[in-house]
Amino acid sequence: ILNLLMKTILVDHDDSFTYNLQHWLSPICSEIQIINHRDIQKNLHAHLIVLSPGPKSPDDYPHVLDFVQNLSQRTAVFGVCLGLQMLVHISGGKTKAYTPPQHGKNSKLHIESPHFKEFQNLQVARYHSLFCAQYDNQQFETIAKSQDDNIPMWLRHREKKWMGVQFHPESFLTENSDLHLKTLQNWLSS
Repeated sequence: ILNLLMKTILVDHDDSFTYNLQHWLSPICSEIQIINHRDIQKNLHAHLIVLSPGPKSPDDYPHVLDFVQNLSQRTAVFGVCLGLQMLVHISGGKTKAYTPPQHGKNSKLHIESPHFKEFQNLQVARYHSLFCAQYDNQQFETIAKSQDDNIPMWLRHREKKWMGVQFHPESFLTENSDLHLKTLQNWLSS
């Protein structure tokens, strides 16, 4: 894995996984600046914006939604858990409560895209109480769903440089996190 010369802003939604995510990203990002969601300003610029996991729902972070919505289409945005839900929400989709919450649970991926077959059946870590219940397939390609309950686990925007995962690639419960990181690097380079 090569370290890309890119400035990365990691938006922290008051989540304990933020620093794990920073550590996971460090092999491919030359500079990672963590900014708390309360300190988001419209004039922030970076090659990559990472939306961290966090509590509550996308509606609870209107200033972050506004920030992402006003980014250039060329700015790469990667969302994890709540971050994915935010990307779907900005695009007119809906999240719903998931019962019971999936905290520290594992699921196997069912890959729906022919370009990601090496991820088929990999175990991924889930820590969420909401899920993307509705999104536009014309806007988002579904890369993977969970095998056990058919929940969207990995989406990529068809026009904007947006990608998000419902699972936690930085968690020790996720199999082959280096492969996930390499795939993120390839996506950023494309």
